[in-house]
Amino acid sequence: MAPEDQVSDPTPSAPGADRLSARRADIDAKQELVSGVLAEMECEAVILLMPAHVSWFTAGLNARGLIADSERPGIFTNGRQRWLLCSNIDTQRLFDEELDQLGFQLKEWTWAGGRSELLYNITAGHTVAADRPFPNVPMANDRLRPLLRVLSAYEQNRYRELGRAVAHAVEATARTASLGETEEEIAGQLGHRLLHRGIEPAALSVIADARGERFRRAGFTSAPATRTCIIQATGQRDGLYVTVARTISFGPPPDEFRNAHGLAVKLAAVYRSYTAPGATVAPVADATGIVLADTPFEFDVRLSQPGYGAGRFAAEELRRAGHDEPLSAGQAGVWQPRVGAAAGVDTVLVTESGHEPITPPTDWPFKRVTVRGAAHDIPDLFVRTDVS
Repeated sequence: MAPEDQVSDPTPSAPGADRLSARRADIDAKQELVSGVLAEMECEAVILLMPAHVSWFTAGLNARGLIADSERPGIFTNGRQRWLLCSNIDTQRLFDEELDQLGFQLKEWTWAGGRSELLYNITAGHTVAADRPFPNVPMANDRLRPLLRVLSAYEQNRYRELGRAVAHAVEATARTASLGETEEEIAGQLGHRLLHRGIEPAALSVIADARGERFRRAGFTSAPATRTCIIQATGQRDGLYVTVARTISFGPPPDEFRNAHGLAVKLAAVYRSYTAPGATVAPVADATGIVLADTPFEFDVRLSQPGYGAGRFAAEELRRAGHDEPLSAGQAGVWQPRVGAAAGVDTVLVTESGHEPITPPTDWPFKRVTVRGAAHDIPDLFVRTDVS
């Protein structure tokens, strides 16, 4: 076992009773929000089947195992009471491990009969909304979407824990990766560290040497890391997603890579300086062009998006129907400046006064970059001197 794996969890859990009480209060508050949505829509109840909606309402229900979309658990609520909709296969675990003492009742279908009959029975003769298209059933998605974007206080605390844990796993993997290991081998080590902390790897990317210059969504291959390596992970736990990357160099990096990484660090600080309630992605894209002007990378702004919404989704576009959507306090986002073969990727939380880094460097070099009157600590290139 590597020394980093022996480090105690840097984010100890709150006492179980306190966390349970906080989670139930969070669910009660969301049920109250749904009650308002139902009043606006003049509906008696709503069925939630989309995984993001179910996770939001339950403050973190996890569906486990091999499961068809038509068998996934759902929620039925009239704004005053709430029911879990699930297959008899899943009932016991969901109440034992996920929803015990959280105020849920049960509407169950048998695996042989399927979900459709249960949905028909609870909607027949009633005005019920849903988040999936059904004949003569109004859709609640547009009204739910603004509610999902903002993380509650309970979820923000869980999100900070998740962010530090994912960053710790990435940094530990980067510090112990060996010269000449393949991207696949390094990705395997990273996945192990995440799973060891109860975090599901939603997406992993390991980019050796200059491969990131050709492929901005690179994944991982059998290519060996001989000069530089960018290690990136998107981890999911309790329905929340965090993304972070760290970069290492085996000995002094090539000049072109060092220059590209320096620009990515500068852009990361610029992106954070524009992160505030009401801001949009447009000025971030404009600033990218200004920073990269008159450099060998001046056209890189066209090659990848500057960032995504995060939190409830691994990646959600920050524009809709061609229009930029303003950021909201409590909303999470991933900034990912990519310059040449280099990249800087971190998750932040929008706050009333600006932003809060969710994946800050823990035992990692960083640069303090001042942009528009504010200083930002941006993870830097870690030059490994323990390799030949």
